[in-house]
Amino acid sequence: MTSVPLPAPKVRGDGYGHARMPRKITMPEPQRIDPVAYGRFRNVYLYITEACQLHCEHCYMGERLERALKIELPRIVDWLTTWRKLGGSKVTILGGEPTLHPYFVDSIRAAAKIGYEHVITTTNAQVPAAKKFRQMEPSDFAYIQVSLDGGSKTTHDVVRGPGTFDIAMATIDELTARGFDTRIICTVNKSNETDALQLLTVADELGVSLVKFHVFSTIGVGHGNPEMAMTPPEWVAFCDNLNQVAPEYRTRVWYQPTYVRRDQIDRYASEGYQGCIGRTLDRISIFPDGRAYVCSYLFDTKMNYAQMTDGQVQLNHGPNEFELFTSVLSESSCGGCKAKACMGGCPAEELVMGASSCSSYPDIVPVCRLWKSSAKPEE
Repeated sequence: MTSVPLPAPKVRGDGYGHARMPRKITMPEPQRIDPVAYGRFRNVYLYITEACQLHCEHCYMGERLERALKIELPRIVDWLTTWRKLGGSKVTILGGEPTLHPYFVDSIRAAAKIGYEHVITTTNAQVPAAKKFRQMEPSDFAYIQVSLDGGSKTTHDVVRGPGTFDIAMATIDELTARGFDTRIICTVNKSNETDALQLLTVADELGVSLVKFHVFSTIGVGHGNPEMAMTPPEWVAFCDNLNQVAPEYRTRVWYQPTYVRRDQIDRYASEGYQGCIGRTLDRISIFPDGRAYVCSYLFDTKMNYAQMTDGQVQLNHGPNEFELFTSVLSESSCGGCKAKACMGGCPAEELVMGASSCSSYPDIVPVCRLWKSSAKPEE
């Protein structure tokens, strides 16, 4: 699809229906917004579409995949502008599969013109994605994250569908050859934990810049596949092994600790861990229906932090995640035994799972699942 001039921030009066998606837009380009000094809502995650051609066994989008809403381009620009003014400097354009959006290319370039210093996307790297990336240049992105859910097609294709591994590998090869900063992201679960670390070899061979591992969460589609979930001690053991083997590879390696042993807390604190993101408010995720969440663990709930209405951010005056996360400052969500170490526990975990991990595993401390650590010393 031929790129069109970018619209100025403006709220349209109609809904998100597919039939109303504009095909030709001739409004002025968005105004660049200068950097802001503070870091609240620094990371903006904008889901421009819920549509995806795959139906992965672990997808946290859940029923949204069937709903398949998408945001009109003028509203994308409007919402990006709003969150830029509120402190956003790093934006990730997501889906569903974001490259299925008819104005994916324009959305990426709009974010840069508005003033986001880092523009990122996460993709399944299938054929539609490869076609969109051929219309773009490495300078359009800070980096592109490709989802690979296993170190071989045997494990990856079980999660994402037959043939998807080979197609994604070909897309990665094409991207790195063209000079895109390309990264791999893997959701580790019981079906792929045995070969997930093979991705480090794959990464070195393809020339990607980083591999990131995070643990399967029983939210979205994951609710129906609890057998794929690793226990907290199993994930801690995987991360321990990752820390041992990562220095053997050229590629940088990140992971999300999520759970740690008590004796590991000082290490993560020294790396900069500041506790629950629900209190630091470093990140915001906005869906096509306008719901804005801080914590991804609550995506299945109506406890969103805010709602986008007429281009403005309206706080949720009902039960909301901000109240949930700040409540543990006065009363720990896990009874107080570890409040000093983990800053009150994870109330979202208790809400979603029915109990905090530390109540089932006495030596385990919950770490915000949105915080990441390096598995090898930075060069």
